[in-house]
Amino acid sequence: MNSKVLALFVLFLSIFCISYGQEPIDENGQRSFTETVQGRGENPGLEAVDIYNKANQHYASNDFQSALSNYLVVIERGVKNPQLYYNLGNTYFKLGEPGYAILYYEKALALRSFDRETRENLEYAKRSLKERVLPLYNENFFKILREIYSYLNLRNIAFIELFVFTVLIALSYLYLFSPYKRHILKKYFVLCAVVFIIFSTASFFYQSNEKKHPKGIVVEKEIEVMTAPIAESGVLFVLHEGTATKLLETREEWLLISLTDGREGWVYTQGIVFR
Repeated sequence: MNSKVLALFVLFLSIFCISYGQEPIDENGQRSFTETVQGRGENPGLEAVDIYNKANQHYASNDFQSALSNYLVVIERGVKNPQLYYNLGNTYFKLGEPGYAILYYEKALALRSFDRETRENLEYAKRSLKERVLPLYNENFFKILREIYSYLNLRNIAFIELFVFTVLIALSYLYLFSPYKRHILKKYFVLCAVVFIIFSTASFFYQSNEKKHPKGIVVEKEIEVMTAPIAESGVLFVLHEGTATKLLETREEWLLISLTDGREGWVYTQGIVFR
């Protein structure tokens, strides 16, 4: 492999990573609530810490409605933090609203996907639902794939990309300064480059798909799914609170959604909140 070509390739990867890193990959996924707010450098943010602490006090004293009101004030101030979402999930569940509880547990996992308590509470909330929609493919193999996919988010993909990129840089230097091992390093370099391209492509399509087809949760006790985007159309089936959906199309005030079991239908915009 020509050294100049390798140098140009490494330079291209560096520019790509820098430009990619300018996008917000992680909304403070590993930071405490206080660190998140203080990092904003705004007075309203510092006030949000006091409101958040007050909400925690209300929750500890079983005043869940007051806790909810304060947590939502913090949300309205634009704070995005997994601990805040987790606490909101717990509060909504205590208030008997599993739909919103599931929504905020999933928002928390989107920022901190390996948090065991959030995953356990999410599963507990799902078991409390009136009706659970089973996936289209429910064999053990597909269960494992879904479990792996549940840990996949833009942040984790980016970490893998950065790790592979670091390995690429190290291999590049070894290739340039260890001429006797180039025939071995070349294979590893090509392999890492392929992995890097795969994950870069995956992150692009993942982000694009999430924006185009966001996932939502039914937050009303039940909603009717219609055959067409008009009020006079027939009812296909009824969805209950906490059911997961995916947006396929928007037509004025109607949404075409799909379920994990493959069913599709039209619903009015009210009743489903998207992440």
